[in-house]
Amino acid sequence: MAEWARVDVNFLRHPQVSALKPQQQLGYLAMILYAQEHETDGHLPDSCLRWCDVKAADAKAMHAVGLIERTDDGWHISGFLNYQRSRAEMEKAREVASGRARKAAQARWGVTEVQHEHA
Repeated sequence: MAEWARVDVNFLRHPQVSALKPQQQLGYLAMILYAQEHETDGHLPDSCLRWCDVKAADAKAMHAVGLIERTDDGWHISGFLNYQRSRAEMEKAREVASGRARKAAQARWGVTEVQHEHA
């Protein structure tokens, strides 16, 4: 699960975002955070709109300015992967971090594999 998302300091001044009402802007940001937290690569099932406090009219407004696109089973945040890490990138980063942690433990404790106690 992702722990952070990239949000530009000019987010609210972006022409598409600034075209929305403040509550819709917050809903759009919640959609970005949901997608990154759940590593969906920008895809949002219809059911998550409720969690994001986005109503049908809000989604229509976001769609009208080109921020989201309709899919068969929900919505997709336009250009999501231009700004956020993909699921594959996050998995790779976790693997690399895990490998580094394993090497650090080996160096510190001289352990080469996990040892289990048998009763």
